[in-house]
Amino acid sequence: MKMKIIAFIIVYNEEEIIGKCIKNAREQGLDIIVIDNGCTDRTIKIAKSLGIPIFEHKTEKYRVHEIFRWAISKAKSIGCDWYTVKDADEIFETYDGRKVVEVVNEADGLGYNCMRFDMYEFWPTVDDDLSIKDFTKRIQYYSYLSSRRVTMIKNDPLIHMDIFTFPEGTAKESPNRLIFRHYKFISLEQGRKKVKDRLNRIHDIKLSDTKQERTRKVNKQVSKQYLEFTDESKFYVLEKDMYQRLNKFDGTWIKEKVFDGWRGY
Repeated sequence: MKMKIIAFIIVYNEEEIIGKCIKNAREQGLDIIVIDNGCTDRTIKIAKSLGIPIFEHKTEKYRVHEIFRWAISKAKSIGCDWYTVKDADEIFETYDGRKVVEVVNEADGLGYNCMRFDMYEFWPTVDDDLSIKDFTKRIQYYSYLSSRRVTMIKNDPLIHMDIFTFPEGTAKESPNRLIFRHYKFISLEQGRKKVKDRLNRIHDIKLSDTKQERTRKVNKQVSKQYLEFTDESKFYVLEKDMYQRLNKFDGTWIKEKVFDGWRGY
C-alpha cells in the first residue's frame, strides 16, 4: 500500500516560488496542504490553480513557531502516515537520488519514527545567469546551514513533538537524512520584496527606516530576522567565492559552513 506523506507548506507572500515548491513536493511523492498565513499577493491563487487544498491560519506578527505548532496539531487529526512542516523556500532532495517517499517508506519499515533534514542554504550570486528562469538551476552556490530540524515525523499518537524536538525517549530517529535546499532569496527584487513584507508585518519597519527608528519600533517578542537589512544589494546577492559550488556530476554535498549569509539577527 502506498504510504501517504503530507507536506504542510507555510506561506506568506511567496508568489515567486510557490509553484516550484509544489512541483518539487509532488515529484517527491508527497501530498500537499498549504497553510495561508495572511498572504496578500498571488500565492494562494497559484496554489489553488494547482489543485492544492488551503488551510488558513494567520498569526499576529508572523509568529513562526505558533504556525508550526498549529500545523502539527492538524497533521495528527488528518489521515496520513507521516508528515512534515516546511516553508515555501525549502526544496526537497535526497542523497541517493530516490524520492523522499521511498526513503521515508524504508525508514518506516525499519521501525523509525522520525527523520532529520540537512539544510543547505543557497544564495544568488552576482554571476548568476538571469536568463535561467528556474531558480533551482540558476542558483548553484551554497553553504551548509545545519541539521537541527527533525521535521519528517511519523503520525503516531504516542509521539508528542514541540516544533523541532521530541521529549526524551519517544524519538527513534533514522540514521539516514533528507535534504532541504533553502532559498532565502532567489533574486535581488524578490529579496527586497520579501524583507520589506516581513519587516513591515513583524515590526512595522520600512527598509528606509534608520537604525534608531528600527530600535524604537522593534517588537521584542518576535523574530529579529532581517532587522539589519536595508535595500543594499549586498544583503541579497553575494560573491560566488563566499560559497561552495554544487557538484552536479557526483552528487557530493560539502557540510562546511563557509559563510552564514546575512542572517539579519
